[in-house]
Amino acid sequence: MARKLESAFIATCSDILDESGERIRHNSPAWPLLDYFSRRCRRLTVLELSVPRPGMVSRPQASIFVDGRLKSFKTWRPLATRLFAVASDQAGPRTYLRLKARDLLACAWAAVLDPRPHDLFVGVESLLALCGGMLKKLGKVRECVYYISDWSPWKFRNKVLNNIYLEMDRAACLTCDHIWNYTYAIADARRDILKFDDTHFGRQHFVPFGFIPDGVVIPPDDAVDLNRLVFCGGIGPENGLDLVVEALPRIREALPDIRLDVLGDGPDLPALKARAGELGLGEVITWHGFVSDRRLILDAQLGAALALAPYAPLKTSVKRFGDVIKIREAIGCGLPVITTEVPPSHVEVRDRNLGRVIDFTPQALAEAVTGLLSDPQAYFQVRANVVAASGENLWENIYGRTLAAMGYRPAELDHGPGAV
Repeated sequence: MARKLESAFIATCSDILDESGERIRHNSPAWPLLDYFSRRCRRLTVLELSVPRPGMVSRPQASIFVDGRLKSFKTWRPLATRLFAVASDQAGPRTYLRLKARDLLACAWAAVLDPRPHDLFVGVESLLALCGGMLKKLGKVRECVYYISDWSPWKFRNKVLNNIYLEMDRAACLTCDHIWNYTYAIADARRDILKFDDTHFGRQHFVPFGFIPDGVVIPPDDAVDLNRLVFCGGIGPENGLDLVVEALPRIREALPDIRLDVLGDGPDLPALKARAGELGLGEVITWHGFVSDRRLILDAQLGAALALAPYAPLKTSVKRFGDVIKIREAIGCGLPVITTEVPPSHVEVRDRNLGRVIDFTPQALAEAVTGLLSDPQAYFQVRANVVAASGENLWENIYGRTLAAMGYRPAELDHGPGAV
């Protein structure tokens, strides 16, 4: 019989609320975790451990929810914060040892804010998962989860740092009762590439990246523009926009009215713009540049024909192990996807007929696009599959079926879900 999930403790390295209590927008499971568990646990503690960014105060913050409503919001005092502060001119996407020490202390601090034990601890990334293991030994939590949101066997170029990262990953897998992997490829890589003995690991679960609708309404078939393609993402060697540019002249031979919207920026942008000009694609491609407003990104996909995600088969590509957000968002918008075998989600695209999986060649890309868009009956059957899959990819469904597989069911709150 499923156990009632009465209480949970979540520790995440993503910011959820700023100092005024307003939400910070970003792509991470932080918001969905808070939203889902605050509405389904009688007691919830959420610890935010911010990463340094220019102009931002990096300090631990803890929110405590009771029966779905925020009861207290606490932060470290300025003196404690200053001990671990990172100067604005040094802030960036790197590892800071003093922040690892801060995170250990902050987990202990947050654990005593609500002295009662919690049913479940969810630690996003290995260090926080190891903290959960320590809290379990102390009787503060009953079970702990290691939640992996960004993983690769080659995460760091520095070999010593990478080995430390991998050993912490292995230790967290051994320590925690459950492991939430963004993709099935992570468990396979631990066993097949790193040769980890996983027989004593916690129980591993496939917990993909979910879709936040933000009011999105998937348009009907008759509102789809079969001449519009969309590419979203960074413009660099991994993401394959160069392949798209090279394939467009072939696509135009069969579909002369085809157009492409490119949303993104990156080091290869100037060269690709020049190459597009050489190929006579000046009127075919609209270069939107970097778009920070997520709703504008979603709007650009709604009503388009296809999302292009032809990742390059680079040996050390992190896309081989991550759950690619832009594929999940395309599916959430009802948009069929053309991708390669690089991202693990290609298995769903192929097996559930959500688009096409191609070799990394301009010819293969052109044939996939023209094959689908020249046959409306085949295209709209694929689109129907995508629309059906979009509902399964909502965060609440992902977390719901994961907790059910772990033997949990939501608690019955004293009040209706409160606004967070």
